[in-house]
Amino acid sequence: MLTRELSITILGATGVGKTTLIKRIKGEDIEDISPTTQIEVHSKRIKLKSQQYKSALSLEKYRTYKVMAVDCPGDMSLWPYWKKAMQDYKTNGIIFMIDPTQDTKVQIDALTQVSNYFLMTLDNDIVKAERKARKAKAIFFLVVNKIDLLDFSKAKADEYLRENFKAAWEHLKERYPRSFHGWEAISALKGGEEMYDRIDGIFETIKRELYG
Repeated sequence: MLTRELSITILGATGVGKTTLIKRIKGEDIEDISPTTQIEVHSKRIKLKSQQYKSALSLEKYRTYKVMAVDCPGDMSLWPYWKKAMQDYKTNGIIFMIDPTQDTKVQIDALTQVSNYFLMTLDNDIVKAERKARKAKAIFFLVVNKIDLLDFSKAKADEYLRENFKAAWEHLKERYPRSFHGWEAISALKGGEEMYDRIDGIFETIKRELYG
């Protein structure tokens, strides 16, 4: 009763910071991280920061959230693992991570594949899948990582997204109009209270979409 689940699939090209984010969530050492080459499932019970402000009479104050994070390989040749992860784990949402220092075209292609792979999980018939996509209530979260390389400026991250990912992002929103679409800018590697708050805020938003 006091534990709820938040399950996510974390996707993105190699080196964007997927595993670093997961380790940051789990409170683990983020040194010497190796590239992910297969699907890895991580679990951690957390309390969201917003809960500390709840009334002592509110159940929410005492809840824990069990985060299941499905980490997928980012190498282009291993992208088919993404479809398998979506099919096998059917998580509540997808966090797609972007690195502003990496090849933009590759990352746009990766985001397009996210949209296509998720569509394939809805139905084998493309026409039926597109119809179901319009009714789907998934969660798509775009996360610009390594904001420290953009002077910790969320405005610069927003400008970067609008200049490079607007078309792919808008297509995703048009294909899944009833789903939630959000974005955030973080630095999973560089800590600090503000970064912890932003990461916590991602899961707070996912929780709110799922449980109100």
